Amino acid sequence: MKKLLLFITLLFPFANSEAQSWTVEDYDRMNWKDFLRFEEAYRILDPRDIDYPLLHAAIFYITNEQRENHGLPAFEYSFKIELLAADHARDMARLGFFSHQSKIRNKRKLRDRFQIQGLNPNLIAENISSTAGLDYEYGKQVRPPQVPGEFIYANKHDPVPPHTYISYAKEVVRLWMDSPGHRANILNPSFKKMGCGSQVYGEKSFYNMPYFMNVQCFSD
Repeated sequence: MKKLLLFITLLFPFANSEAQSWTVEDYDRMNWKDFLRFEEAYRILDPRDIDYPLLHAAIFYITNEQRENHGLPAFEYSFKIELLAADHARDMARLGFFSHQSKIRNKRKLRDRFQIQGLNPNLIAENISSTAGLDYEYGKQVRPPQVPGEFIYANKHDPVPPHTYISYAKEVVRLWMDSPGHRANILNPSFKKMGCGSQVYGEKSFYNMPYFMNVQCFSD
């Protein structure tokens, strides 16, 4: 089970990690090719201990890999756009909704969320997804966990393996690239800036398997 949603406007029971291996300044010294050689990107993505800045960076750089592979300039990183993307991901996970329209009044529309950060660009867009935080083969049955956090395939009796930060980012971006509308946002040459955000939650319809709300926002 996975969910994807995109938005575009034209002209207008898990703990978080305190130990972070990525800072805003790192965006100034790396491009996507450097990031693919960054050892920390290949760490296991443990839903109980998440380095969110690293996860956001992984999604950002894998998206830029797609941009440049399609002959487009890489996105410029925007800290403020990352803040609004991460905030929407947290709100969706906390309040249990999946939409470009927030349940919070002053954040209702994407334009509202940009303006909260003091941004009002002409062109904006948003991709969102709800994607398993484990390397789950979608459609395969999973046993009810006997031990919290341990997920085992029903037929193969094999555990659902974890993702690394880089493999999770590749999965999320792959799903967006396989969806025409999301792909159009990523490959829109009019967009110059981007920021990404994520938030873990337990998917109640699937034995509380860890899932992430993922958000990427674009502007000119």
